[in-house]
Amino acid sequence: MRLQAALVLVLCASPIGAATAQGVRGFGQAFNVERRVYYRGSVFQQTGLWYGAAGAIRLGPVQIGVSGLMGTVTGGGGVSPDIQIRTTAVTFHYILAPWIALGAQAEARRFDSDAGATVWRLIGANARFEPNLGIAGLRGIADVSVLPASSVSGGPALDNAIQATAGVAWAPGGGRMELRLSYRFERYDIASAASTAARYEQYRGVNVGIGILFGR
Repeated sequence: MRLQAALVLVLCASPIGAATAQGVRGFGQAFNVERRVYYRGSVFQQTGLWYGAAGAIRLGPVQIGVSGLMGTVTGGGGVSPDIQIRTTAVTFHYILAPWIALGAQAEARRFDSDAGATVWRLIGANARFEPNLGIAGLRGIADVSVLPASSVSGGPALDNAIQATAGVAWAPGGGRMELRLSYRFERYDIASAASTAARYEQYRGVNVGIGILFGR
């Protein structure tokens, strides 16, 4: 078991906002995901549609968030079993400016299949950038997490993990509702074990979300 420090999540928060702002936000999202497993020179591919929700509370320059995402990936030509995957994350951000925040993320991901259950627990650092794009209500999104600390139950250890999201967010008329469109990429390096070789997995695809902000 390894445990170091640092962290944050992604997937979708509302505007970072000014350091003096306070508020509560929530949103729902859908992730059209492709899972690719690279193992012993071969590539196995599965697809699925995941759904989730998230919420965050901001007090001055500090923002704390919770999110969840779940769904199933299928396919793989009979080599990879269908897998139900659930992800839960808790994040902490310190807002340095209206468009930049740094923080930490703690995440748990559970895999259930006919072969049994595996649980990943990840901790790492995050940087989030949300610059205005010169059009009222339109912002860019760039979010990167590096999660080097992990523990695994029911499977081989993780060597490293990265998550990245890029896209845009739009609040029509500058109102409380926000629409998001982004592309998400994740990579996990999995160490070799007594009976298996090292491999790495990718999760990637389009993420769409809708959210609402209460407060200022």
